[in-house]
Amino acid sequence: MARSPQPLSRILDADSVVAGWDARRRREEALTRLVRRHLPRPLAERIRVADGTGQELQLAAEAGAVAAIVRQRTPDLVAAMQRDGWEFTGIRVRVQVRTDPVPFRKPLANPVDRTSLRPLAALARLLKHWVACLLNRVEK
Repeated sequence: MARSPQPLSRILDADSVVAGWDARRRREEALTRLVRRHLPRPLAERIRVADGTGQELQLAAEAGAVAAIVRQRTPDLVAAMQRDGWEFTGIRVRVQVRTDPVPFRKPLANPVDRTSLRPLAALARLLKHWVACLLNRVEK
């Protein structure tokens, strides 16, 4: 008896390892949104939660200057997190520079000049001659 297809999300939720990863991702995304809500927008966009487990919240900043500013704000962030029901006793900020991958560039076509075409033209003439000879043999 054939089984009906199931949504991928249900299949992935059935796997305990994948479900654990997804739960961690969701928790870190929720914490990231909460932390960003308590930071100025230009600063918030450059910070994310690296680890939301344990007593200490670990944040990752894209640059050293961003990390320094967030470190100055950690007492306010801890207080705000505790007001929102999270029980973190401290915040650790580390720098984790993200580099964008180098964009793929289509290679430029090599320009064709007459000197590079000469061997191909000679080969074409030779092939044409051989084909003509073969056709003459077939006709005879």
